[in-house]
This record gives sequence, C-alpha cells and structure tokens, in this order.
Amino acid sequence: MKKNVLIIGGDMRQKHLYQRMVNNGFHVTPYDVPDVAGIENLPKSEFFDNFIKSGDIFILPVPFSKDKITINSKSSDIIIDELLSYIKSDSIIIGGCFSEEFNSKCNEKNIKTYDFMDNHSFELLNSIATAEGAISEAIIKSPLNIHMSDCLVLGFGKCGSAIAKRLSALGANVTVCARNKVQQMQAFESGHKYIDFDTLGEHIDSFHFIFNSVPSMVLTKDVLKNLKDDAIIIDIASKPGGTDFKECENLGIAAYLCLSLPGKYSPKSSADIIYNCILDIIR
Repeated sequence: MKKNVLIIGGDMRQKHLYQRMVNNGFHVTPYDVPDVAGIENLPKSEFFDNFIKSGDIFILPVPFSKDKITINSKSSDIIIDELLSYIKSDSIIIGGCFSEEFNSKCNEKNIKTYDFMDNHSFELLNSIATAEGAISEAIIKSPLNIHMSDCLVLGFGKCGSAIAKRLSALGANVTVCARNKVQQMQAFESGHKYIDFDTLGEHIDSFHFIFNSVPSMVLTKDVLKNLKDDAIIIDIASKPGGTDFKECENLGIAAYLCLSLPGKYSPKSSADIIYNCILDIIR
C-alpha cells in the first residue's frame, strides 16, 4: 500500500526534498514549505481532518521547532500538541533535534520517531554543509581574508572539526579550543594548534575569526573584553548559542548567531542527504 507522506514546514531543504520525493513516485502533501504550492489555504480544521488523520509518514524540519510550541515554519501556525493529537498510532515522524518531551508524547501514542541527529551518517554529512555555510558567513561579514588569518574554532566535534579542516585548506592558521584531551590530540594530529578553555581569555586576542560550535556559554564577558577590534564571531551552536551577544553589542564586537546554514547555503545537497536517510528508515 502506498504511504501518505506529509512534509510540514522547514526551509529550502524541504522544497528540494519534496521535489525529489515526488520525482521518485512518493505520494507527498506539502504544508507551509517554502516556494511550494501546498494546501495552506485550507481551513485548519479541514487540513487536520483530511490530511493529518490520514497521514502515515510525517517529515518535519531540522530543527523541528524553534520555540518548543510550534513546528518550525514560515508561518509557525502548526502547534505541536495539536498536530500530535491528530496523528494516528503506528505513524512515523521523521525530523531533527526532537526534545525528550516530544519523544515521550509520541511514545505515549505509539508513534515512531526518527531523529536525523541520531544518525551518524547524517550528522557527518550535515557538518560539511554547516562548515561551508559558517565559513561563507565569515567571508561575507568580514573585510579580512581567511587566507593567512588566525582562526579559532571552539569545540572539535563533527562541526568544529569540519570547520577547522576547511579553514586550513583555505590557508588559515587554525587553533582549536577543546576541553577533551582526546579532541585536543585529534586537533593536533590534524595539523592544528590547540588550547584549553581554561586559558581561552589569555589567547583570544590573537584571532581574527572565532567560530563557536559549543552549545553553552563559552564566549563570556571576561573573555570578550580581550578580543581584537576587527575580530568577528560566527556562532553556529543551537539557540541561544555560546556567545554573550548582549556584551558583544556593548563592546561593538561583530558577532552573529548563524543557524540552519545547510538550508541557506546548500539546500539541494542537504535535501539529498535527508532523502537518503528517509529511505533507510522507511524501506
């Protein structure tokens, strides 16, 4: 039996995902997907009764929500709890960055959830798109070249290591800041210098570009006061990021929280990654 797939919300990744799935024979209904003529003009009650109740597979954005109340979309008019109240048991919900509360509510209704962020292959490939986007943001927002600049990367997980690798390829002098001794040695083995977070404030004045991937407050007031005048911060950590943006504003520091970069800079390639993950789930 052909499954009814609904793609709800998101950014340009969902547009390309919708086109890819339709071209490969899936029965897909889009709702609030950018640049796709969906069923947004239906009365909300009709949308829920005629489409949500009959849906089998629901594809939500990455992240699935920005406020933990509504689905991440351009209109933000789909309330998460209302959506779940209409989804039938044994349905499948696929998306990114699901909260424990969301997973628990789905489990109570016997709805299966699959989080892209639990998929190692997705995380690895997504980090490449994120790294390219982060460096693109830095190039656009700074008057300096990456080449021969001194760059600091905070965190050396998948995204941090991907950023550091690409900065080195562009000729930058890269230093990694990590607490984990293993990650420090991995950074060293990759040809980067490294420092510890305990000494971050002592070294921060050496860098033109700072890329943060740590989802906790690491660029604090005490650290920021030592920054170069022409330095720029690109923070890709989950909202609210790891930077004291209010203090940056007070000090006149150029600091930017840059989220959902794959959807902004490489939506088609990112949609291909998502599509292949979905195939692995529903086969």
